[in-house]
Amino acid sequence: MEATNNIISFDALTNFRDIGGHHTMDGKRIKTGVLFRSDELSRMTQRDIGLMDELRLKLICDLRTAREQASKKSRMLNQGIEMKSLSIQDKSQEYTHFEFMKLLVSNPENLNFEQMMKDMYHHMAFGSQDKIREIFCLLSDAENVPALIHCTGGKDRTGFVTAIIQLFLGVHYESVMMDYLYSNVRIGPKMKKIEKFIRLMSLYRISSERIKPMLEVRRDYLEDVLNEIMEQYGSIEHYLLRGCRIPQSCLESLKQNLID
Repeated sequence: MEATNNIISFDALTNFRDIGGHHTMDGKRIKTGVLFRSDELSRMTQRDIGLMDELRLKLICDLRTAREQASKKSRMLNQGIEMKSLSIQDKSQEYTHFEFMKLLVSNPENLNFEQMMKDMYHHMAFGSQDKIREIFCLLSDAENVPALIHCTGGKDRTGFVTAIIQLFLGVHYESVMMDYLYSNVRIGPKMKKIEKFIRLMSLYRISSERIKPMLEVRRDYLEDVLNEIMEQYGSIEHYLLRGCRIPQSCLESLKQNLID
């Protein structure tokens, strides 16, 4: 898999990868060293910060909610890198740690984590077009790259945005899907610990199988919204142009920045 060649081994980042390295359907290649993806940056060691400095990042797009950013502050703040807060989370699904724990204890039988995840993806695709537009326009400016996109686990929000970028650039569909699903390999051990914690907090009334949809990426999460995008717009480019109202000039500049 191409994605496995683009990993930098950090101490505290489990899902950091270079988005580039993939070949496009017209025989070109996505540049490496220009756009990266990651999980959240609050636990980075000094060694990690040193490795990040070597990437010479100009921009970090943080897709987390304001609450997430406040509770787990990025260690890349005040490093001379432009930080953009671009939450693509549905506010109706935004829980504090306390609220989520309360929900687990008081109402575990009615929680449908799979449906929650599918609703989340639908919102990212069709309720966050303004943020998608901002991300694309930021990345279209050569002054803003190299850049990093991240959320909390680097799997869903980051995975969706990364997939849209790669598909727009012409990466083969199955390569995009493999790259998206590779998050399960990267974060599997971490998610196992979270699963145990959630089960404990629910007093073991929620089974491992019921929790799993929230702790892993699944092909149908991404595929369902991509199919809906294609049904409504016919192509990823038309979705970006008409659905997200991204200027054609931004899309062309993005290609120049990211394609060899």
